[in-house]
Amino acid sequence: MAAKLSKKELEGPDVFQSSIERLTDYIAENKTRFYVIFAAIVVVIAAAIGGYFYWNNYQTSAVQIYTKAQDNLAQNPGKPEAVKESITLFKQLIDKYPHSWSAKTANYNLGNIYYNQGDVDNAIASYKSYITVTGEDNSGIRFMALTSLGYCYEDKKDFKSALNYFEEAQKSKSSGFESIGYRNIARIYEQMNDKKKAIENYQNALQKTTDPSMIIFIKHKIASLG
Repeated sequence: MAAKLSKKELEGPDVFQSSIERLTDYIAENKTRFYVIFAAIVVVIAAAIGGYFYWNNYQTSAVQIYTKAQDNLAQNPGKPEAVKESITLFKQLIDKYPHSWSAKTANYNLGNIYYNQGDVDNAIASYKSYITVTGEDNSGIRFMALTSLGYCYEDKKDFKSALNYFEEAQKSKSSGFESIGYRNIARIYEQMNDKKKAIENYQNALQKTTDPSMIIFIKHKIASLG
């Protein structure tokens, strides 16, 4: 059974109604301040909603261009006209949506295209652009970009720069790529005639290698340098 209200409680003012009345009185006495605060809240909410939809559209538009460029390469492997079109699309993506993740990754893709074309200087510029606009990641792309810079400088016979990038790549999140990284470093030391460090890094690579054919290759390298 519900508890009975006392006569005093029945005759007393309703708490909710009293609160409403006080709020109404406050608004009536402070109309200007109330409307300013209310308008500010509306603007903040509208800006937040607008920002969300703008950013969502921004990223979606960037992904559409990125996908078009990638699909073009995948569907027309080795065709110069397709490569040329994709380069244009990637550049368009970077210019129009520079803050999107797709644009950042487009720099890496451009680097790969230029490198495969033998255009090492443009490949270097693109890989460096990717490194500049990104931080550490778990995907391994940063490792591959740094490694690709190492390959570029190795092609240019700038072994000191190549070594710097291979070592920087090895310091990044390179889970699954450690063996490749150590082999790259070892190869550069080998070309710099530093047999001791070459052997040391080949031994590190051997510890990280599970592929039987690569194990044979690395052991042969160590034996030939010993």
